[in-house]
Amino acid sequence: MDSAIEKMTYEEKDKRLQEILQRLDRSETPIDKIADDAREAAALIKSMNETLVKARKELTDVFAELERMRKDEQV
Repeated sequence: MDSAIEKMTYEEKDKRLQEILQRLDRSETPIDKIADDAREAAALIKSMNETLVKARKELTDVFAELERMRKDEQV
């Protein structure tokens, strides 16, 4: 994955993706750059998805721990 993308926050990635999509939607991207924009958009989406999957796992773990603590207190 692009190291520049890896350094971006989720919000920065989202903003960049929106910029690319708007340019493509308005046909503002030169024809010889469309593939580059599509590759960058795909890399952004992949990275954002990985972030969401990781966050979901972390939240699931946190809630599972809270549930274990709640059950332990009831004993």
